[in-house]
Amino acid sequence: MTDQMQAPREVTARGLPPSLWRPRLEAAPAPRLLPIAAGRPVTVIAPHPDDESLGAGGLLHRLSAAGCVPTVVIVTDGGAGYPGVGPDRTRDLVRTRRKETWAAIRQLCHQGAQPVFLDVPDGQATEHETELPDRLLSVLPADGLVLAPWPDDPHPDHQAVGRAARLAAGRAGLELWQYPIWMRHSIRPDDPLVDGAELTVVCLTAAERQAKRRAIEAHVSQLHSPFAGFGPVLPDHVLELFADGLEPFFLPRTP
Repeated sequence: MTDQMQAPREVTARGLPPSLWRPRLEAAPAPRLLPIAAGRPVTVIAPHPDDESLGAGGLLHRLSAAGCVPTVVIVTDGGAGYPGVGPDRTRDLVRTRRKETWAAIRQLCHQGAQPVFLDVPDGQATEHETELPDRLLSVLPADGLVLAPWPDDPHPDHQAVGRAARLAAGRAGLELWQYPIWMRHSIRPDDPLVDGAELTVVCLTAAERQAKRRAIEAHVSQLHSPFAGFGPVLPDHVLELFADGLEPFFLPRTP
């Protein structure tokens, strides 16, 4: 009798080739002068632990190095990355992901930053969308820049948090830039969702790319499954989407 090793369960399917988006992003305009200066706040709103690093890690590192005061808001608890594990292991994963967020922020923020965890259950941001604008508004500073998920990103949590962030930033009168996470994985560059008039791309320096890479690597539970029988949430083909030093943002023309 021959033993047969069962392949790990795939958590994240392969998407579009990483090279597909590069011409569109390279042709997009760089942002005008950054809207904030040393001493002013920058707030990153992330649907899940790791989105702050994947979507805006390079720009956050740049602004922190320039003396801006960072805050990172993590909306959901990140407990649903591996569907089907039991509640005890889910609670362990939530605790692990909180520690990983602290480690990632240390890589991105020169003076550190105090993360704010809203602890919405992972996968349920839409159900909590009506309360989210007020909760976000309660932690936003009086001025500065807000970096939040793109509301057309193909993930329900990202869409709900992106819409809520747009409302909260609009009420506070803050400038908002919105980053995609799964756009390059699942949406083609010529899709009508991609508004070229709103798209801008930050080209990261070598130091910023390294800081972003180290921050992503701090989310160990997403790069290496802590549970037997599962593949990682962020396999190599996904990580490749965030390794080219190009960080896209959408700058909404209307609040």
